[in-house]
Amino acid sequence: MSMQQQFDLSTLPTTSPHKLSAEGLDAIHETSIHILEDIGIQVGHDEMRDILDEAGAVVGDDDMVTFPRSLVEDAVEGAPSSFEMHGRNPDRDVTVGEGDPVIAPGYGAPNILTYDDGRRQSTLSDYEDLIKLAQVEDEITCAGYVLCEPNDVPQEVKHLEMIERTLKFTDMPLMGSPYGEDRAKASIDLVSMAVDDPDMSRPYMTATCNPVPPRQWDERMTGGLLQYARHNQPVLVGNLLMANASGPSSLAGSLALTNAEILAGITMTQVVNPGVPVIHGTITSNVDVRSGALSMGSPEGTLCTSFASQIGSYYDVPARAGGGLTDAKTVDDQSGSESMMQLMMAMLGDIDFMLHGAGILDSFGTMSPEKFVLDCERIRYLNEIEAGYDLNEDTFATDLIEEVEPGGHFLNKRHTLEHSKENHYFSDIYAKDSYDNWENAGAKDAFESAADTVQERLDAYERPPMDDDIQADIEDYVEEQREEILG
Repeated sequence: MSMQQQFDLSTLPTTSPHKLSAEGLDAIHETSIHILEDIGIQVGHDEMRDILDEAGAVVGDDDMVTFPRSLVEDAVEGAPSSFEMHGRNPDRDVTVGEGDPVIAPGYGAPNILTYDDGRRQSTLSDYEDLIKLAQVEDEITCAGYVLCEPNDVPQEVKHLEMIERTLKFTDMPLMGSPYGEDRAKASIDLVSMAVDDPDMSRPYMTATCNPVPPRQWDERMTGGLLQYARHNQPVLVGNLLMANASGPSSLAGSLALTNAEILAGITMTQVVNPGVPVIHGTITSNVDVRSGALSMGSPEGTLCTSFASQIGSYYDVPARAGGGLTDAKTVDDQSGSESMMQLMMAMLGDIDFMLHGAGILDSFGTMSPEKFVLDCERIRYLNEIEAGYDLNEDTFATDLIEEVEPGGHFLNKRHTLEHSKENHYFSDIYAKDSYDNWENAGAKDAFESAADTVQERLDAYERPPMDDDIQADIEDYVEEQREEILG
């Protein structure tokens, strides 16, 4: 990136395509630096302001902090371009920033929707089912956090119940609570027990630490960021800025502000612990001004996903975006088309970490087990597209083409049998049979077929092993914390 270059914005094209030019990326960077250096970000955490002050930032009235260009750019340069995250099972280790995206399920929904029961508030039992689906679906490579809100658990201890179950029911890398130093520290403590590594000597988890747009990092999220950085755990510096509401209507302005707020978070991680892994986490979209509702399945949201991958490459740090995002209220054509649009932009655009990869409906408001397995099926389709096809003497099959008479067929050829199994994807969820066979099998639509698949996946689930003493330590810790918090 051209760090010191200044721009006359009037020379840029009026409209930017989804693939920004080098000059366009430079312009967004320079605008973000202007916001950080000359306008400022409010940082509501006393210790972090002191750390920033000592590092060279300028702390002013009302907790406003301005970040010198050199401090920001040195922080970005010092962050690693890739890193490993480790699971309880070494076979589930993943690399963030190289190769395939790391994919985590949906996050934060207070409701659940199923084919049989419709929509209702989600419970701890729903959380357990979703975390089991995450374990058995190969496309999910990070267990995530808050796969749904367990509304039957007191708010003050939800983080303990969710982390405990994630550790018991999965053996892959996971996410923890970002909301305050206390919950972040409890998440880290539990993971350190599960992996038998009290010093957290390797990255096992991340957390999505978010600013509060516009231009604010509050005490709780900054405190969470501080804990993860100090324990050398990767920080996913995310930002859900909403064009028309918490940011300008114009995407250029909203993306520059999004980027500035993320760069402030990345800078804070690096002044706390130089070299700690970070993920640049754009999930900006827009508010539909007709209703005031957040719109995550919009074309504008997809453009923001494209920006996320490009700005990550620009800074040479891993990039995060959303996955199967939609504003649809149920599992229907809208949910499928919007989710595939977002997934395709993320996966084929080289996003490194995908949160909300599976299951989300209603702009983060609802999780659906059926949509979970359908989104995983969409991911498998995209994996097939990205894999492409081979060009060699065998795949051109010119001898076979010569052998088959004009007007003949290739169905009974050994080459067809071998290559159709190797090169063609066969869905076990979507209807691919003839109409008559589909009708005779019950005429099930994708939602109903997915309900069958969910049950098959849950029936096939096997809990990964955990040492009895480690499990007892985790349960004791959770119980002690519950008593201390709830009294």
